[in-house]
Amino acid sequence: MTTLIVVSIFALLSVTTIALYTGAVCIKGKGIPYSISATFYALTHKYWFRFTMWATPMLLMPGVLEVSRPGTEFLAFLALIGMILVGCAPDYARDPFQHKLHVSGAIMCIGFSQLWVAFNCWWVLLPVWLAYLAYTAVAISRQKEGVFVYRFMQTKPMFFIEVAALQATYTALAIIINRLLQIA
Repeated sequence: MTTLIVVSIFALLSVTTIALYTGAVCIKGKGIPYSISATFYALTHKYWFRFTMWATPMLLMPGVLEVSRPGTEFLAFLALIGMILVGCAPDYARDPFQHKLHVSGAIMCIGFSQLWVAFNCWWVLLPVWLAYLAYTAVAISRQKEGVFVYRFMQTKPMFFIEVAALQATYTALAIIINRLLQIA
């Protein structure tokens, strides 16, 4: 039980880190960026991006590894390594090598995190991704100008995909920890 409380605290610190960073850059930038990664270019103090991309998964790792179903820990590990890679290559728009590393890390993070959720608390995926699809459909339908692809891109899809992936992961983790605390 003590272990679950400790990993819960780490998970709360993790979600607080990414939420404060994302909220701050949205407020400072006076709007939603095209992706969380795009915030790197808007920052005066660029080290905050790297700190966030490293601190968030490192704080999350103990909790996710503690509560994962046997055989799914590697999915969580690969997802968290993906986010660390994103932090290792923040200048993805200017440097071709960083671009490859950054995109690979982002794909790893989103893909493996959602696979982890699917194998550990699958039903969380449905409401989170349906909410994303509903938001996108409504946002596209409200725009009057431009072809479909333009209207879709105006919804800032990558930002909301990243947020949905984070939400699904943290929600699944919270549900699993809560379930285990009730058993203990």
